Amino acid sequence: MSTRPESQEARPAAPTLPGLLVDPSWLREHLGHPRLRTVDLRDADAHAGGHIPGAVRLDLSALGSHVAGCDNVLLPTVEFSALMARLGISHGDAVVAYDDQWGLAASRLVWALHHYGHAAVAVLNGGWDRWRDEGGASVEGIEPATPGRFEASPNGGVYADFGWMTDRVRAADAVLLDTRTPGEFDRGHVPGAIAWDWFNAVPPDAWDASRAPAELRAEWASLGLNPSDEVAVYCRSGMRAAHTYMVLRNAGFARVRLYDGSWQEWAIKMEGGNGH
Repeated sequence: MSTRPESQEARPAAPTLPGLLVDPSWLREHLGHPRLRTVDLRDADAHAGGHIPGAVRLDLSALGSHVAGCDNVLLPTVEFSALMARLGISHGDAVVAYDDQWGLAASRLVWALHHYGHAAVAVLNGGWDRWRDEGGASVEGIEPATPGRFEASPNGGVYADFGWMTDRVRAADAVLLDTRTPGEFDRGHVPGAIAWDWFNAVPPDAWDASRAPAELRAEWASLGLNPSDEVAVYCRSGMRAAHTYMVLRNAGFARVRLYDGSWQEWAIKMEGGNGH
């Protein structure tokens, strides 16, 4: 007698992520769980040379496209859903993303999934380097992914577009955080923005993605940022800002948006395309 395939609802519950950052010890404990997906955002050679068992590789550039003169604009709903499904990610799965850049690339996936209604995602704190330093297992080659069933549902609460930004500049009712270098900021920035280089979040002499939340909150408070504020982060093309989005939310800031067009779009629309 034939049996019906197991439905999505009948699958076991995904493991509960402890937060937006998970340590290698947590991942080792849950590795192999049928509802946990691990995504490697390093380059192809690095992945083939050794990766966390079961991890699928995602090229960071695949999350976006070139639109109206802007690089890395997040994929629209249908294309994003198809990409996640190809990676084996289904609705309700827990996702852990990692890289070898202090969580920079992994944070872009975190924000993208948040934007498309998938909250159960975290960055592997310390990434590939800490995983190996702490004795994590490694496999070579490429492991095929069983396609998933991902349905994107846009969440406007974590997204800022040009119109939203111009409204906030006029009203001066949100904190606009420029996460580029001081030199980039000095050459031009959104009116009223505060300069805070994304790399300020990274602890010295460590692979970890973020300094202690209490330490960061104290630093942001000195700049006038409070956890109750609505904050919009931007950089040149929304990549570095995604890291700051992640560390702000990890530190208890609940109202954080990312301006996906970032400075490249602002410069095109407001300064004749002479952006940095």
